Amino acid sequence: MKRFEILAAVAAAACVPAIASAQTAPATAPAAGAQASASATVTTGATVYDTSGGVVGTIASTNGTNAVIDTGTNKAAVPLTSLGKGAQGPVLAMTKAQLDAAAGAQQQQAGAAFRSQLVAGASVYGTGGAKLGTIKSVDATNVTLTTAQGDAKLPITGFGPGPQGVTIGMTAAQLSAAMGAAAPAADASTATDTAASTPATGTDAATTTTTKTTTTTKKTKPRK
Repeated sequence: MKRFEILAAVAAAACVPAIASAQTAPATAPAAGAQASASATVTTGATVYDTSGGVVGTIASTNGTNAVIDTGTNKAAVPLTSLGKGAQGPVLAMTKAQLDAAAGAQQQQAGAAFRSQLVAGASVYGTGGAKLGTIKSVDATNVTLTTAQGDAKLPITGFGPGPQGVTIGMTAAQLSAAMGAAAPAADASTATDTAASTPATGTDAATTTTTKTTTTTKKTKPRK
């Protein structure tokens, strides 16, 4: 079975992030002195402030229940009930540093939970839900995926959670194309290894002929 090592630059171009970017921050009470969140202006692009007037981030999106705040470091989803209306705009009872810390902690937990799914035998799905193969082995940086074409070694950062399980943001056609691009290099490497291990032909072995030299010593009689 052939084994292809997909370059990180090729594979990661269409891969999903390992962990969803928007983490759910713990719910907080509306900021003291702020009006109820129902009257707060929570629209995409609005700046969110803390109770001291410091900038927490901007509203990246809202779904009517939560608002995703982009701090520039993390994207954290907070309940709309945690936002109050201040003089400058929406107010959150957390500073940027506190929100980043909360999002970072949840990201680590989510990452650990997802890594536990990266085990030999687990199915891997691509864009659109098609099964691409099964995990053969996992190390600190790569996942070896067994497919119909052979084994493909992909960067672990390209794998993430999906609705069906472990997912990579490539279609079956994209993965096949990436493996096809890696094939010439793999074949060339194999040819080189074969040539190095095969003894040269057409070369006669050196033959060494040893000639014995016999020395004959004549005995002479002593003179009387």
